[in-house]
Amino acid sequence: MKVLITGGYGFIGSFVAAKFYEEGSDVIIIDNISSGNVRHIEFPHTSYIIDVESPNCDAIFAEQNIDIVVHLAAQINIVTSMENPYADTKSNILGLTNILQLSAKHHVKKFLFASSAAVYGLSEETPLGENLPCRPVSTYGINKLLGEYYCGKWSELYQLNTLCLRFANVYGPRQGLTGEGGVVSMFMERMLYDQSLTVYGSGEQTRDFIYVEDVAEAIYRASQSPQSGVMNLSTGTEHSINTLVRILSDLHPLAGIRRAEPRPGDIFRSVLDNSLLCNALEWEPRFSLEEGLRRTYEWFTVSAPIAPREVAAASSKAALNEEHIQNELLNSSMSRHVRSLYLNQSEHYMEGSPVLKSEIFTAVLRSREQAKRKFNTDYTILTLSNLSNGHLEDLHTVDSYLRENDYIGLNPVNELQILLSNASSMEAAHVVNRLKKNGIFTELAFSSDHEGRNK
Repeated sequence: MKVLITGGYGFIGSFVAAKFYEEGSDVIIIDNISSGNVRHIEFPHTSYIIDVESPNCDAIFAEQNIDIVVHLAAQINIVTSMENPYADTKSNILGLTNILQLSAKHHVKKFLFASSAAVYGLSEETPLGENLPCRPVSTYGINKLLGEYYCGKWSELYQLNTLCLRFANVYGPRQGLTGEGGVVSMFMERMLYDQSLTVYGSGEQTRDFIYVEDVAEAIYRASQSPQSGVMNLSTGTEHSINTLVRILSDLHPLAGIRRAEPRPGDIFRSVLDNSLLCNALEWEPRFSLEEGLRRTYEWFTVSAPIAPREVAAASSKAALNEEHIQNELLNSSMSRHVRSLYLNQSEHYMEGSPVLKSEIFTAVLRSREQAKRKFNTDYTILTLSNLSNGHLEDLHTVDSYLRENDYIGLNPVNELQILLSNASSMEAAHVVNRLKKNGIFTELAFSSDHEGRNK
């Protein structure tokens, strides 16, 4: 059996890929590595570094004779979805419809779509059942709900067997700070670097936290079943933020807890009814919150803190070639927050700043140029026109507005520039406007979708 996993190098996708491989499937991955990490997959598989909305995906389907598609590729940051709805829609709608259409065209047997509890919006009903009205409040939630509609229509019009799984708050190893379970990884990182945890409001607000391996198991079972439609994928159990903090404190001493005002729009209680999926797939979650957090903590203590030092050590020995840059830097799944903790130690960065040294930045740009030629992935370069390398506070502000695979660096003539990976000039305009509102001015130096405008 051949399974195609879009976003297969990502947090959830890499666990799903491992599950299918363990069950004897041939695994094919499509990923643009904007946030994924090729090192997450250590078993034999077929890899295509490409955007899910690319027309070149047709050739992949034609060549591979795919049986099952698990569509996980997505823009997952809710804040980004509100600030840049075009980017969210490009990935979460255009990418989905492209893969849906190709699945129907090439007679895929089963199509699984990763939806989200965000489709329910601010509903305070508990537990949240599939039949409740959906009133999403973010562009991300809107596009996930629209994705469900598309899947339903493709079942109706093209007889493609589709199943949409509404994920609860997924957490576990390899996760960054974004996504619905991001509070777990955020707390883990702060805890391990002796920083206080911020708890908003009373801390009694609840969430339905589900461990990533339970998600992978449910997805595999769903792929083997005739089930279609929409199902919640959750533990069916709510845990408070205070409970999360208590369990973490048993794993590692806390530097302190900072209480803050409740955030506007936060739901107080959230838990999903998982009975439909449990009964249909004969599935139930295996990992308690305590066990899942312990496993996640062990990964963070072994993998996350070591990675930056390994990158720095490797950079002093390895040539600045495409493979080194892509594997050690561009494909890094570490959050910007973790990277910033090592700025003084890493040989990639100017001391104490988020600015890549000129030779490193040049190598990164060369890698982007090669990716453009091979996979037609756009990139844009902006020049910071009113900052110098001495404006550390402003540079950290700029860095906080960038995605994990965007970089600030010095070009060969020591100008400060920003590389926006996998971004067209239209997408870059949103970053320009966002920075401008904070008094930071940039100029377009180059965009690969307008190659007449050179650096």
